[in-house]
Amino acid sequence: MSGYELIKVTEADRAAYLNLARPPLNVLNIAMITEINQYLESLLERRDLCVLVIRGEGKHFCAGVDIPEHKPDTVATMLGTFHQMFRLLHRLPMPTLCAVHGGAYGGGAEVAMFCDVILGADDLKIGVPEITLGVFPPLAIAHLAKLVGIHRAAELIYTGTVIDGAEALRIGLVNHLVPASELADATDKWTRRFTKLSAFSLGQAREAFRRVVMSDFEQALEGAEQGYLEKLMAGQDPVEGLEAFMAKRAPSWSDR
Repeated sequence: MSGYELIKVTEADRAAYLNLARPPLNVLNIAMITEINQYLESLLERRDLCVLVIRGEGKHFCAGVDIPEHKPDTVATMLGTFHQMFRLLHRLPMPTLCAVHGGAYGGGAEVAMFCDVILGADDLKIGVPEITLGVFPPLAIAHLAKLVGIHRAAELIYTGTVIDGAEALRIGLVNHLVPASELADATDKWTRRFTKLSAFSLGQAREAFRRVVMSDFEQALEGAEQGYLEKLMAGQDPVEGLEAFMAKRAPSWSDR
């Protein structure tokens, strides 16, 4: 399949594969997210696929969303485009499998945590460190507590702590942890676990699961997004934190 510059997509044996292809960090900018959304849109009516596999090329899975695009003149477009990805993932008729390795930070961690099954490599470092830049991760606020519980989610979001693969496995943030050298093989084995099943039945199971377990997702994400754009980004410290990060200096907080 062609037509994309920043992602690679293939289909084989009733499985779809989406690779983030901006190595080494696979930073998600608006252009890349737009390509992802276009591909996800094309999958919404597919009833012949048993699984979507999401992977990252290069040393890291994904270092997050492009910091310069958090500027006041682009942040609404960036956030809207980014969150559309999750709304599309939520609506897909097939389960999603994420193979995550290296660094998975911020928006990259959110992409992984929103998939149905997460395979982690033992070199994994994962977290949502946005608070250290003066902002917060809306998708994690809407969804992370469902994975690891309220107290652990609050700790990760409020402190920005990055954890390793073993800790991610212990708290339930990833399903399974394998040696980095075996991640590709483990992903293939898990993909076959899905593709030997009925695509129709998997689709029905996923629709029912999401309808029951995540019935409040759209409302939760909308609320977090609204708070981010209308309240957080009206403050001084988010701008200071992002500018300090880009300038590679310590932020000077005003607490406003």
